[in-house]
Amino acid sequence: MVNSGLIWNKRKVSTIKYQIFISSTYTDLRDERDEVIKAVLEMGHIPVGMEMFSAADEEQWKLIARQIDQSDYYVVIVAHRYGSIVGKKSYTEKEYDYAIQKGVPVIGFIIDDSAPWPKDKMESDSNKAEALNRFKQKVKRKPIGFWSVKDELCGKVITSLVKLIATN
Repeated sequence: MVNSGLIWNKRKVSTIKYQIFISSTYTDLRDERDEVIKAVLEMGHIPVGMEMFSAADEEQWKLIARQIDQSDYYVVIVAHRYGSIVGKKSYTEKEYDYAIQKGVPVIGFIIDDSAPWPKDKMESDSNKAEALNRFKQKVKRKPIGFWSVKDELCGKVITSLVKLIATN
């Protein structure tokens, strides 16, 4: 082999790690969130969500907003609860609106209406149920996926994130 005089640069190729904010109501979707967080970690990215802080007051909202500001992507998971309300919106909806306002790429996942779901994980307050329906309609204006069980949700989140990352 003839030495062409080329010097090969032996540098390590690094993988980009993205911060992905995962938003949902908490107690009703704890298992689903855990699976999505594990999947994001397995993808080599950094999941961020409400587990890191308690959304209890305006100071906490500043922390949440800062985390969304620093996130590369935002995932919202919606089932049958509207969640804790701050002002006139749930924290989940407030986070969603903020991510949209800041231009963070957003993908949503809404439970299919025909999916089996425990009654104790459904909104019983009629005002909150109405707000939840309005929120679902808002989320449907952006790219979304429908899901029925947590394994399906997890697969759809991974597939959607791969596609979203590839196009951004």
